[in-house]
Parts: sequence; C-alpha cells; structure tokens
Amino acid sequence: MIKTVSSRFLNPSPLARFLLKAGTVYVGWQFIYTFILLPDGRLDTVLSYAGVKLAAGLLSLLGWTVESMGRFVGLPGSSGVEIQNGCNGLELIGLFCGFIVAYPGPRNRMALFLFGGVFLLFAANVLRIAVFALWTHYFPQSWEPMHIYSSYVFFYPVVLPLWYLWTVVSDRPGPLSGGGLSSA
Repeated sequence: MIKTVSSRFLNPSPLARFLLKAGTVYVGWQFIYTFILLPDGRLDTVLSYAGVKLAAGLLSLLGWTVESMGRFVGLPGSSGVEIQNGCNGLELIGLFCGFIVAYPGPRNRMALFLFGGVFLLFAANVLRIAVFALWTHYFPQSWEPMHIYSSYVFFYPVVLPLWYLWTVVSDRPGPLSGGGLSSA
C-alpha cells in the first residue's frame, strides 16, 4: 500500500506530470507578471507602443487617416483608444508559452513553435488594436462590450488551435530525426 502510494508520487502519469508542470508554470508566470513585469512596465510599454505603431500603419495602408502618438491611436473625430499596460496581449502570450513548455516535445521544435506562436499572437493584437481604433470611430456607444469580449474574437481563435497543433506536432518524428523518412 505505502509502496503503491509512493510510486505514484515518484512516477506520476503523463497527464499528472503535465498538469503539475502546467500549474507550476501558470503560478510562476502569474507571479512574475503581476509582481515584477506589470509594475515595472517597461516590457508592457514596448509592446503597447509597437502595437499602436503597427496598427496605425496597417490602418494607413488600408486607406484610413489615422492619428497616433505613443499609446494612442484613433481616427480623426473620434476618441480613439489608448493601449495601457496589462491590455496588450503580454499576459496571454505568457500563458501560451507556459502551455507549450509544459507539454512534452522536442526542444528545437518547441522553440520554433514558441517564436511562431508569439509572433501570431502579437499580430492578432495589432489587428485587435486596429479594430479598436475603427470601433471607437464607427460604434463608440458599444466600446465597452467590444473591449471586454475582444479576446474571444482575436486571441482564442489563434491560441486554441496552436495549443492543439502543438499536442499533435510535438509527438511526431521530424524529418531530421530519421524516424519519418525512408532511406531506400
């Protein structure tokens, strides 16, 4: 009985290992983000400024006249939107990375997946900021619901398929591993 209980703790199932690792990464990320990164603000500021600049560039490229400065972007005649710390996708990017790190897989593939996923999530945030600027101009009365539910529209359709894809891709042998190609 004691041997069985101790062997379960010393050799947990793959699911238990994943949940323990994911929980540890989640708690660690929340601590680092809430108590170090968010109060410091420098990384958030860089992401906010870059997101605004790229969103303004996207809107200009698509033909809109845009007013932009620092954290602010909007169309002339509207209130625009200010991208504040904590509202620029950094927290979700950290959670995305935590899942990828917690789920087992080859390190080189994991690194590529992390960089690609972070890029896609940042691009989704740029699109979200551009839509916010348009929304405050065309639909200012419904700004609050748009802001509250925008994550479901812009981030989840990116992050959930990426997480699923990682669970599929991380288990497959790569073309350089020797297991996937025939040498005949």
